[in-house]
Amino acid sequence: MDRSQPASSNLMETHNRLIAAILTHYRTLMMLATVQAEGEQENSTPEAIAVAGISMKMEFDGLYSSVKELLTLSRKIKELWVFGALGQQDPSRKAKEAQIERDVATVAELLNGIEAAKMKTLAAGQGGAWEPLRKEDMQALQTLSGKQ
Repeated sequence: MDRSQPASSNLMETHNRLIAAILTHYRTLMMLATVQAEGEQENSTPEAIAVAGISMKMEFDGLYSSVKELLTLSRKIKELWVFGALGQQDPSRKAKEAQIERDVATVAELLNGIEAAKMKTLAAGQGGAWEPLRKEDMQALQTLSGKQ
């Protein structure tokens, strides 16, 4: 792997190479599978059928190994994405992460508000009252459940 290029371009190059190999193997496999149906009588000899069968096995093995390599590459990309090594070259990465955190906090507030409104309505309909747990109450419940 050339270290002067960013890792993502090498990953894309590998991805494109594997996709091209898969398509080539598949196309060859389909051509070999239909060689007997081309209308020429010499394609249906036992020798031609045997050669086509062996060639199909070899192409299928190539297709299988290319798909396995593509799945391995996919897993590697996911690991790089999860553990943060992918996208390190982006200069606005910190700003994007901060914006995502703000958006997540806003969405969480909205969802908590919707849930609180529904719970208050439900409790009022049954003649009771509802209020969300405070942090101190949650910590107390966690310590109690941890002791049991």
